[in-house]
Amino acid sequence: MNQRAHATTVLAKRRIFETLISPGYYVAQTIGLVLAYLLVAGFVRSIDSSGFNYALNPAYELIGRSLVGAFGLTFVEKLFSEGPFLFTLYIAFLPVLLYLAVSSVFRFGLEKKVGALELLTYGPADGTSYFLAALIKDILMTAIYLVVLLVFLLIAGIVNNLILGPSFYYSLIILFFLSITIYAYGIFASSLTDNSASAIAVFLGLLLFFIIIMMGSFTVVSGYVRNLTSVFAWIIKWISPLFYWDLALRVVEVGNWGMYFIGIALLLVLSAVVLFISHLTIKARGVRS
Repeated sequence: MNQRAHATTVLAKRRIFETLISPGYYVAQTIGLVLAYLLVAGFVRSIDSSGFNYALNPAYELIGRSLVGAFGLTFVEKLFSEGPFLFTLYIAFLPVLLYLAVSSVFRFGLEKKVGALELLTYGPADGTSYFLAALIKDILMTAIYLVVLLVFLLIAGIVNNLILGPSFYYSLIILFFLSITIYAYGIFASSLTDNSASAIAVFLGLLLFFIIIMMGSFTVVSGYVRNLTSVFAWIIKWISPLFYWDLALRVVEVGNWGMYFIGIALLLVLSAVVLFISHLTIKARGVRS
């Protein structure tokens, strides 16, 4: 095992241990599972003789009207066509995703600011092994939570006489790989900046930008606004993880499994490219704030 791999392994084990004994990870999980429970329970209360009617539940009425106004009725019908679990998956996963990503970005910036990262690089570790260790920790914690969430929703389905449809499982798998790319962008934001606040601002700004561009492709707009959005989306999509996520889910719906796995592979390629750029950035800028 070479020096960098050994340093990465040692640092990753330490980061995993610290996360497991920290209450923050469990608080984020609890928030996600509570949201999952509320969404499934609300969906059950919104079913009448004609099927799902979001007007029967105040929370779902707000969600439904907002989504219909932004994306159209067809999008909402498709989102809930297999029950509440697809929508619940993304909402319940968000607290843990944000916790892991933001905490890693914050810690990277903080340890760079106080000189802890510089101290580490005097030994066998370097900036690249440091951020790879954080990435390994985030990936493992994400996998654990997705398994917990899957079990929780399976039990909720059994209790409420509902089943998890195929779209749920497609989304669950690719959500894991999407999160890896998001963590890679968090590392990239940290490599560009000198402190925690600016790193988090850059990271959240990138995510918000990708989300806005993605929403523009779904939003019900017309005329030059939609054309302008399409132009921006075409330019940005190649560096946006949401583009490859959306592509994979679109093609798997028509049975094109080959393109689905290509979409996953492209997410991994994008992650590798972002991490390589982060490596070059840290190497050029150093680890001093």
